[in-house]
Amino acid sequence: MSFRHFISRTISQITTSMSEVLEFQSRIWIINIHEGTLNDESFVINEDNFQTPMQWMVKRQYSTEMIEKVDAMRRSQIIVLILNNVEHRLIRVK
Repeated sequence: MSFRHFISRTISQITTSMSEVLEFQSRIWIINIHEGTLNDESFVINEDNFQTPMQWMVKRQYSTEMIEKVDAMRRSQIIVLILNNVEHRLIRVK
């Protein structure tokens, strides 16, 4: 492998990694926890303040499978998950 090819490949890998970090840090989610009562709760999550993608889901003890599904969501997509017999509706806003 030539030095030029090595540098080009390394720069490409760095650019890809930085792009992935910037992408997750710009994501915004709306979460609605629907218990079927008047105690429903909604909140907005902005990943700007997190060190790793989906850190907020890990803290709330979502399963690995759930985290992978949500992490793969596109903008304006909605997903419904069941956690501890409670419906969680997630919308990726940005």
